[in-house]
Amino acid sequence: KLPSESQKAFLERISVKCVPFFGFRKGEENEIVKPALVPGVTFVKLDCEGSEIDILLSHAASQESSWLDVTHFVMEWSFTKERRGSVFRTAMSNLREAGFEVFYQGMGSWWDAANVMW
Repeated sequence: KLPSESQKAFLERISVKCVPFFGFRKGEENEIVKPALVPGVTFVKLDCEGSEIDILLSHAASQESSWLDVTHFVMEWSFTKERRGSVFRTAMSNLREAGFEVFYQGMGSWWDAANVMW
């Protein structure tokens, strides 16, 4: 069980506020929570331990207006977290619909349910 008694002397627990990637939302106490993506941001490197999938599959991800001023976007897709090629292609399609030019590379070849190798 973490933290151990010896770790407690060195570790400090802090609260981390979760914020939406796109758009505003109401918080637990009805306060307005600002999104992570704000005007003026032109480069996004998205790394949120698998939540990239949910973000990129959202309707907002396919809308150019959701991305505000972003012109460059970088992310890592983990096929250990989501192996279905169809889900990967949907996420990439959403990025293309939003106006991004999509490039990717990986190791190995995969066949998916649509009988597509990539």
